[in-house]
Amino acid sequence: MVETAPFGGLLHYAVQLGNALAERGHDVDLITPKDHELVDLPGAAHMRAVLAPPLRSAEQPRRGRIPLLARKAGIAVRLARAWARILLETRRRDYDVVLLNCDIGLSVSTVGAYLLTTLPGAPPVAHVRHNVRSFNRRGGEEMFEERGLLVRLRKRLGNRFRLVFVHGERSLNELRKRFPSVPAVIIPHGDERIFGEPPPATDEERILFFGDWRKVKGMPLLMAAFDVLAARRPSVRLTIAGRPAPQDFDPDLVRSWAAGHGERVKVMDGYVPIEEVPSVFAEARVVATPYFVGFQSGVVHLAMTMGRAVVATDVGDLGAAVVDGETGLVIPPEDPGVLADALERVVSDPELANRMGVRARQRVLERSGWEKVAERVEEALRFALVSEPSGAASDTRS
Repeated sequence: MVETAPFGGLLHYAVQLGNALAERGHDVDLITPKDHELVDLPGAAHMRAVLAPPLRSAEQPRRGRIPLLARKAGIAVRLARAWARILLETRRRDYDVVLLNCDIGLSVSTVGAYLLTTLPGAPPVAHVRHNVRSFNRRGGEEMFEERGLLVRLRKRLGNRFRLVFVHGERSLNELRKRFPSVPAVIIPHGDERIFGEPPPATDEERILFFGDWRKVKGMPLLMAAFDVLAARRPSVRLTIAGRPAPQDFDPDLVRSWAAGHGERVKVMDGYVPIEEVPSVFAEARVVATPYFVGFQSGVVHLAMTMGRAVVATDVGDLGAAVVDGETGLVIPPEDPGVLADALERVVSDPELANRMGVRARQRVLERSGWEKVAERVEEALRFALVSEPSGAASDTRS
């Protein structure tokens, strides 16, 4: 199993899935960056932390065009070194399959993954495709990358995977439009028990936005909704926690807006270390995922594992992960008034929020626990490895 991220949700996913597969009796190597944040986590898989980490730290770069360009160049060089090592590792060992969990949207990763699927003697390659389409990370209003040489290479790469895993029916339907001949399987997303037991319910009317500040995440929608809600409820509070992505979305828009609300809005503009995550969720009564577009969200499953109600926009498979009226509320995207009403309904009612949070944790553990994910992945890989490498029918059982 391969993951190039040295911290964050993709790394957490890869390590937990790798350990769950190993607990089922498989010999699993986790090929990951050196010194990543879970490198000392006990687990049944073999931790092979041998890759050059693309990011040396989670700290934000200095402002300005030149520091950002220098940072991008450094990431590209280190990613190239990491993929060279991945190609070496997967050739020198007799693997039955290589399972890519990493983001292949960056150009170096696209090329590296393509080489992995084409080099003679390489093992079959499967991919956990958390996002079926690649997001536009270069600024502008476009949400997805639709043109260019890199997009065409990704299409060729997508057709070369032996098997693709997605997290819901909408993701599967989108994948079929783009890669109709590639076998695909729906698997649960997984839980987030690495963060420990859920914190007790809070007495504070606090909303939490958690995760990277990207334009697809709908932060302007959340800010507009909070303006409406704050005018109605003086007691409501908001925490915005996560890493800004200045090349994608201007973080000063958030900072200046938050300053206008004073102490009512707490901004934590940086990566939240894994040991601090429970305390951030402990303060919140409800977690908001007001995304404009998306396919699935680790934040939703983290919130549910932490026993928190979720208000999510109905994009991708978020609406299937959050059961409307039971574990949270699901609303149409891009309507700040509707978002404000939904957040008020939950944040103003501690009994409702607690009931939703308890049911959310039960649901994610019962339906999306790593034991179930690993069982489904094992079953699908066994079938894919004895089937024809292309043209097979998609298996949509979950």
